[in-house]
Amino acid sequence: MTLPSVQDSAASSQQISPEQFAFLVCQPGTEAVLKREFASPSHDYRLAFSRPGLLTLKANEGRPGQPLALPAHPLIRRAGWVLGQIRGGIAQPMLERVLELATAHGLADSQTDMHVFQRDSNLPGHGGFEPGITPLAEEIAHQLGKIWPVAVAVNGDCVIGQQILNVIIVEPDYWIVGQHTACDTIDCWPGGVARIIEPELMVSRAYLKMAEAIRWSQLSLQAGDAIVEIGSAPGGATQCLLDMGLRVTGVDPAEMDPSILEHPRFTHWRSKAAGVKRRGYREFRWLAADANVAPNYTLDLVEDIVNYPTSRLEGLLLTLKLPSFDLLEHLEDYVKRIRSWHMERVQVRQLAHNRRELCVVAARKA
Repeated sequence: MTLPSVQDSAASSQQISPEQFAFLVCQPGTEAVLKREFASPSHDYRLAFSRPGLLTLKANEGRPGQPLALPAHPLIRRAGWVLGQIRGGIAQPMLERVLELATAHGLADSQTDMHVFQRDSNLPGHGGFEPGITPLAEEIAHQLGKIWPVAVAVNGDCVIGQQILNVIIVEPDYWIVGQHTACDTIDCWPGGVARIIEPELMVSRAYLKMAEAIRWSQLSLQAGDAIVEIGSAPGGATQCLLDMGLRVTGVDPAEMDPSILEHPRFTHWRSKAAGVKRRGYREFRWLAADANVAPNYTLDLVEDIVNYPTSRLEGLLLTLKLPSFDLLEHLEDYVKRIRSWHMERVQVRQLAHNRRELCVVAARKA
């Protein structure tokens, strides 16, 4: 992969005080929603700069009280503080500016991990695009490793509590350098994207969605556990669950992929979920649902199953479709409803491999 190399253009950088600007990485197409979120004059931030898949916010001045917290929203994949920005056309000076900014903020030591990534160039699954570390990001990460004064972990999954230097490739000749501390699972992944190894013959990209959802949720799924999957056809997510050693029952009136039907740990109930008697779900420890219906329909269906007297479900992985982002106005109601099912833990995120949808994890125990 060719790095920036315009011979008559030197690199320039601007150092920024921490907690003055925040960066937000998101899926292209969600920027308008996040802009509305931070448009209120009473908010701690205001919009500074945006590109598809990336926003920066400037902290409003004169806010009394505690230091500002980073913005939080289910559509935000990664948030952090902006330390500086670098523009140029020659790779080497740009790499050196990254090191200068990191050193100025005390982040060029062996205690700081580094994540180098590009903003998404497309929606997941469109034109063959899937989020993750690009060849350009890999090459820049490799070159930074060569000039770094100490050995540093680059583009690996880190642990909770780790301090991370972010190099965000906005354009090949424009980079943002930022910092965040890993507070949850997604914070530990480079660019907030889980590194997933695709099987040689993947039934559908639902495999990627399920793999990321399981890694994010940290549910204690064990080989041999029984899980029911509502909306299983053609079997991409099922394939992922089977690869983990689970016993899977798929509920869907549509046809499953032949390779899934032949699997000894798979059972197909070729029916709509509403057509299955509720006591038929009593053997399952886990439930996953990804049906192409409105969120309330999914919640109506799952609520009947979870609250039935014979239910033994411990955890849920639900996909809530968003035909319109206006449905986010009801998100708090959706969460309250799920909590009412005696779920101690309920979390919502738009994962990197999700499209216009949210992933919800719910569990009896926090």
